[in-house]
Amino acid sequence: MTRPVNIVIAVITLLIGYELLGASYPYFVMVSYGESEFRLGWVVQALGFAFAIGFANIQNDILDLESDKMNRPERPLVTGKVSVKAARRAWIAMLALMLFCGLLNAILQNLGTIVIQIDKLNVVYNSDKVLNGFVAAISPLWFFVLLGALLIAYNRWLKHIPLIKNMTVAILCTTPLFFALLYFYSFLHPFPENFVSGIFPAIGFAFLLTLAREIYKDLEDETGDLKAGIMTFPLIAGAATARRLAGAIVFFTWISLPIPVFFLGMQPLFLYITAITLTPCFAYVLYQAHKKNYRRAQTAVKIGMFLGLIALLASL
Repeated sequence: MTRPVNIVIAVITLLIGYELLGASYPYFVMVSYGESEFRLGWVVQALGFAFAIGFANIQNDILDLESDKMNRPERPLVTGKVSVKAARRAWIAMLALMLFCGLLNAILQNLGTIVIQIDKLNVVYNSDKVLNGFVAAISPLWFFVLLGALLIAYNRWLKHIPLIKNMTVAILCTTPLFFALLYFYSFLHPFPENFVSGIFPAIGFAFLLTLAREIYKDLEDETGDLKAGIMTFPLIAGAATARRLAGAIVFFTWISLPIPVFFLGMQPLFLYITAITLTPCFAYVLYQAHKKNYRRAQTAVKIGMFLGLIALLASL
């Protein structure tokens, strides 16, 4: 119910965001033990996104129980493996844990860089920086509060508005990149504008492909959504129109690939990599959509998104 694959994708996207910004990890907390060290900042952030995805999907499964009986009969609530009462408790607990991760990350930021050295029984705490500005110091908490509010709004209201629901999911899928950008701007570098050329294409790339994928998902779920009374873009505009729109978004993404090279200073290697990998990937997406194999089209779009992010990383 928590969609572990989506959690892994979000965590990887968060780390890719830091890599694109030239900051592999947020350096706020480091634990040293002997010669080894472990950085905790990004772990707290990753857990925050994991709990966010978990609570949102469980709540969504509760609200979509009737349509899932047709579209997703294998899901635990439909099969009876998990009760609605237990699922409700689970999403509330995960929402609380998400907010706690945001609060913990804000506390760690406010303390600055903390080095904990463990040598037998001796523990030494060394804080070398205190941030000024209350709002800046608690920005991770505000981020997760707003993320939680948007997820609840989507589950309860926005997903019933055609296209708005698709765009909302696309925005939500870019939030790990936005979080990395927020963190970087606020704390990791005194001149962040010199380092953001890689992440803006990544945000646009992820948004467009997620939007196309969501339209393909609605096409796949057409029958169940109709019986459950859920109005989606394919049901209102017609399957052919929705399929053409998703295909147009994929095609627009493909023809936009030179933009990072010609206008944002990305290395030409980006074009070479994407020409070899994304051209056949996008062609496969369009082919499967034409054949009405929408699940395969969705999977190929996901693969294409990560191929593009990897190409951006390789071209920095």
